[in-house]
Amino acid sequence: MAAKGSKRSPVECLNPAQNTVLGIVCGSIEVCIMQPMLYLKNASQQGLPFTADPRKLYRGLGPSVANMGFVTGLQFPLSGTAGALLKRGEDRVLGDGEKILAGVIGGGLSGFVCAPMELLMIQQQVGGKSFGATVKHITSNTGVTGLWRGTLCASMREGLYTGGYLGVGPVLTAKLQKEYGFSATAAKLSGAIFAGTCAATLSHPFDTIKTCMQGDVLREKFTTIPGTFQALMAEG
Repeated sequence: MAAKGSKRSPVECLNPAQNTVLGIVCGSIEVCIMQPMLYLKNASQQGLPFTADPRKLYRGLGPSVANMGFVTGLQFPLSGTAGALLKRGEDRVLGDGEKILAGVIGGGLSGFVCAPMELLMIQQQVGGKSFGATVKHITSNTGVTGLWRGTLCASMREGLYTGGYLGVGPVLTAKLQKEYGFSATAAKLSGAIFAGTCAATLSHPFDTIKTCMQGDVLREKFTTIPGTFQALMAEG
């Protein structure tokens, strides 16, 4: 049981509907700002040429906004629900480890939703086709199930990342304030930077494998997860 006086995590303070709205709004704003960087990241992972053309940088923005907004909107209530289950009906605040675990579970489950939307975005970036033409291209060559290519890696990435921003970040922030006398602002900034850096570093390999697999739906170079890993290692 958490110590008396422990603060509740963000997802514990809001109801599921509020968590969903908060996640959708934050996710949508984030992706509109970060879309050019996302394009360049995906291009780098797949060995594609860089560009400064905004028409290409923002290619696939629709699925990207839907993905980030909807998936982030899911991660808050899913993590909140996971936290409630971890309490087992007890009226208490989650322990530090439980807060992180709740984030990992919520993020991992959201991977099943984000995988097809990210695949569509990546395929639009690679092929330059419209949304409808991209869906037709994928389903005609791989079937509907092809839309979920890379789901396991997406779930691993989202679990680690969500465990960071909904678990490690708030936990570290509280400890810095309570045990080390940090101001609220300094604690939040330090906690966010540390958690974000750790989560991004740990989740990035899964993201790279997922991106390569989703950029090659015909499996010409990147086949399975082990096959993709081996192909990337061979490239050096």
